[in-house]
Amino acid sequence: MHSARQITDSEGGMTAVIEFLTAFVLFLIILSAFFSLAGLQLGANHPRTDQLDDYALESLQRLTTDAGWYTPYDEFGNRDLANATSEWHRYNATNLLNGVVQPGLAGILGQLDTERLDGIANITQDQFIKGLGLPEWASINLTIRVTESSDSNRIGLLLFQDGASRDAAANSAVAHRLMMLNSETIEIILEVHDAGRMPAHLVISEFMAEPDLGFPEWVELENRDGFAANLTGWGIGRASNGGVHSLIGDGALAGGDVLLCSGKPSLQENQGADVILDLGLSGILGRGAVDGLNNVTDTLTLTWTYPGVAQTETKMEVGWTSSWIIEGDVALSWLGGGASNSSNWDRSTGGTPGIL
Repeated sequence: MHSARQITDSEGGMTAVIEFLTAFVLFLIILSAFFSLAGLQLGANHPRTDQLDDYALESLQRLTTDAGWYTPYDEFGNRDLANATSEWHRYNATNLLNGVVQPGLAGILGQLDTERLDGIANITQDQFIKGLGLPEWASINLTIRVTESSDSNRIGLLLFQDGASRDAAANSAVAHRLMMLNSETIEIILEVHDAGRMPAHLVISEFMAEPDLGFPEWVELENRDGFAANLTGWGIGRASNGGVHSLIGDGALAGGDVLLCSGKPSLQENQGADVILDLGLSGILGRGAVDGLNNVTDTLTLTWTYPGVAQTETKMEVGWTSSWIIEGDVALSWLGGGASNSSNWDRSTGGTPGIL
């Protein structure tokens, strides 16, 4: 009887152990399923986020460990490999637009190269994205700032900042890297988003509607972005005399630079613009005794057309009336705010065509 009881007890204990282990395994299965479902719902490991992380890290690596290069197109639109160069930063924005450029900021001993840093202003955002190997659907934001310096006034100084906002993106990723610039520590932050890109921030910064007799009317455009602006699709129009509109043309305008549009470039005073466009033949701006803009009542418009579609947006409109009292040889320079409010325009004799 004693042996039988021991056997019965052993069998009961074994059964209890098996039941416990079975219940525990079932619990683990349910728990794993719960966490898998939670991860799927919350997007903790969203494949697009992982993809953007990889893009951000790889792109920042290319940007900060290489000097970059530029390969122009030949007359047939093919890459002219014989004239490829690492001196991409010595070309202006329009030249770089006629080729393929991979930006690189690495200088001697891996330090940040200031000339290449300045050269980013000659690259459009589209070129920057393509040059770093990012997909066409991506947008970026680049910030370069001083984090450590013996000069306390330079700490936090932005050396470059431009790009899309992450607020418009469903997913985004960010990568950081520190580089040395002489004795200063520079932080480079690259954000990669899955949001669409915005057009460049061009504005009408100054204009002359009533020049001295014999001299041309002129309009100055400023690129307020850090990256260069592709001028394709941009146009200027006026409302007087039935209205007329003209596309600016090809080329690019470097970040922070100005473009001068003139009724007659051969007579145009230029205080520093790299490019002067002739808008006299189109009839928008006057040349000599021929008026384009009406100094009493008129409207200037700056437009942008989406590439590949017939969708045109008015990016800036300046309308004035007789109450503005625009006098001869007086230029109007925009101070910001409502562009059709006369109090937001400064006035100066002769103006400063071609210079900020």
